[in-house]
Amino acid sequence: MTLERTFKAKAVRLNYLDYGSSSDPPLVMLHGGAWRWQEYLSLIPSLGRRWRTYALDLRGNGRSGWIPDTYRLQDFAEDNAEFVSRLNAPAVLVGHSIGGVIALMVAARCPGKVKALIIEDVPLTLDNYRRVVDSSRDMFGLWLGLKKSAQSEQELSLALADAYKDYPGVTSTWMLFFAGCLWQLDPTFFNALLHDFEGFAEGYDYRDILSKIECPVLFLRGESKLGAVMTDDEISWLQQNFGNAQCSRIDGVGHLLHLQDEGQTPVLTAMRTFLERV
Repeated sequence: MTLERTFKAKAVRLNYLDYGSSSDPPLVMLHGGAWRWQEYLSLIPSLGRRWRTYALDLRGNGRSGWIPDTYRLQDFAEDNAEFVSRLNAPAVLVGHSIGGVIALMVAARCPGKVKALIIEDVPLTLDNYRRVVDSSRDMFGLWLGLKKSAQSEQELSLALADAYKDYPGVTSTWMLFFAGCLWQLDPTFFNALLHDFEGFAEGYDYRDILSKIECPVLFLRGESKLGAVMTDDEISWLQQNFGNAQCSRIDGVGHLLHLQDEGQTPVLTAMRTFLERV
């Protein structure tokens, strides 16, 4: 059975997809920033054969509720820790980009409710996170400007298509998906990230967080030259200091990983291989 449902967290109403058999163990998927649960649409049917898959919209994204100017890492972690804590069994958490950071924070908050983690291309250290944000300011500004000026989702999709007309590999399918995400996004979503990074990242100390996580973790990233944000130094630190981590690079893709045609099959293969041992 496949249904979109609503979870009433303390602070906000969260929209999520519920896919798979109620007798299977839970797997929770957290999308990247400014997107929605459909980011994982191509992976859900395969993973749902063994796992009861929950794919959530973060607050301010998709069909979840808006809380203007309340989009800090701790806010997202509180929402999703509450969701995970109410499941009837420990869950596997899958998170991409900011969703991966949130998944790490949730696992540290309620380790007894998390069975394993799959983390896709996160900036692990705060210095790297800040660098990624600073390098993305113009992009985020473009998105918000186009959203503000558009009168409809269709108009927004055309404006995005024009803005990215010279970018190789940007397809109509991607434009339609992202226009829908951006149209549903709370316009204050980026405020803390862009204008109060210290407040946005408060409570995120990767060393402290990882010290509280004992479950197996798979870290996936693409190639740095193609836009992946996880660095070689971060991977080296994990391999030297975090014994329950497995790190794997997906060649031919950047930060988008499974959202790129070249990445979908190898990402799914890496996930399923890892999950077979969980």
